[in-house]
Amino acid sequence: MSESARRGPSHVFTARVDWDGPGARPTTEVRRFSRAATASAGPEVPALRVSAARTFFGDRDAFNPETLLLSALAQCHLLAFLRLAGLAGYEVTDASVEVEGILELGPGDAGRFVSASLSPSSRVLDAAGVPLGAEALHALHDRAHEQCFIANSLNFALSVKPDTGATASSPTAGE
Repeated sequence: MSESARRGPSHVFTARVDWDGPGARPTTEVRRFSRAATASAGPEVPALRVSAARTFFGDRDAFNPETLLLSALAQCHLLAFLRLAGLAGYEVTDASVEVEGILELGPGDAGRFVSASLSPSSRVLDAAGVPLGAEALHALHDRAHEQCFIANSLNFALSVKPDTGATASSPTAGE
């Protein structure tokens, strides 16, 4: 069996980021030039205004690479959770995921995320309309974490702390 047959189908995703231009300051003014840009994912998807994080001289009113990464992680977990609940015959009546990530700067200002913690909150009913208990919710969130494409692609520690109060952790996302 070929390697591609063992892996399963692959999908290609594209995005583009266009810098909005120099504005009043040249890039030689490192602390003052514009970090504003526009992210797009094709003509059907509305463009998104992006910048650097405020800490890195960006616009506090725009998404930045760090919040986009964390948003992708939270959205992926949410979508996996909703799918698994539906496949199990459960009705999700409310769901959200908060996520916090720790980015550390190293020598030469090279940085990396070292951890992230997801805090999902949900209300899920079984086929009889009875709310799921903590154990069942925890199991659904564990499976959602295992199936999340983004979590499986990251190389820093992730933990999931669902509204049950229990914690499921992994040393790295891809394990």
